[in-house]
Amino acid sequence: MDIQNSDILVCRPALAKDKEAVLELSSHIWEGGDYIPSVWDEWLADPEGLFGVAEMHGRVAGVFKLTKFQENEWYMEGLRVHPDFQGQGVASHIHHYVVDTWRRIGGGIIRLVTGSYNVKIHRMCESTGFRRIAEFIPYRAPVDIEGTPDFSGLTMDEVTQAFEFIRGNPVHGLSSSLVNLGWVYGDLQLKHLKRAVEKKHAWWWRGCRGFLSIYEDDEDDANAPGIQLIACQVNELGDLLRDYRILIRLIGHQSAGWVAPNHPEVIDALEQNGFKRSWDASLYIFELRSD
Repeated sequence: MDIQNSDILVCRPALAKDKEAVLELSSHIWEGGDYIPSVWDEWLADPEGLFGVAEMHGRVAGVFKLTKFQENEWYMEGLRVHPDFQGQGVASHIHHYVVDTWRRIGGGIIRLVTGSYNVKIHRMCESTGFRRIAEFIPYRAPVDIEGTPDFSGLTMDEVTQAFEFIRGNPVHGLSSSLVNLGWVYGDLQLKHLKRAVEKKHAWWWRGCRGFLSIYEDDEDDANAPGIQLIACQVNELGDLLRDYRILIRLIGHQSAGWVAPNHPEVIDALEQNGFKRSWDASLYIFELRSD
């Protein structure tokens, strides 16, 4: 039976005392591979967003996070429902609560990512006015490839130049002008490039003909990085992807990945240069803009 009113299910800010219950819930997600345990402290201390739980009959039935990226840009993430409460409308209740909270304290844009297989979430998004703005497909390639790629590390003095280059670039535009922050997507900000420079994860390609930055997926194999940002002319994308594989080998990783936009020219460039789809499913990005 679906939940009909908030007297049965109550959404509220998470408290330190909820940690054990949230971690127990999280242990059922992705066969125990959920990332919420690693971000508990960070989310609980977030002064601008909302880390919350849904409580039902004195138990934590669900968990969620509303994150503020910047003024007028928000992100909905971490929505989980305990197996004991699935099929009772908990996810829908949380979703509406988060959207209502965003409208009250934020506004602007709110986005979320979900799997292509998660039809219930798609319908939930559509019912609250979200529209799907992008689809991304995970690809990966081994690094057993020879050659000398033409990369040079981005410096802090060049961050603004790189920002302007990326922002107007056609390949970046194919990713709906979003930056991949490790399975989380947002608008490009200077701070993203500065962090990449600090980690030595950002490069110019062929002088300033292209740009590449990576993130490391700490939740899986630390030797399996993915593309955070990529920018070049569309007809040079294949060459940049091939050089990316070589670069990843030279800096000591085992494979190169890209959760890439589902665009024919992108898919062709990937498959022509040794990348293969690593998931049967894809990721959908949904977005809602306030009036």
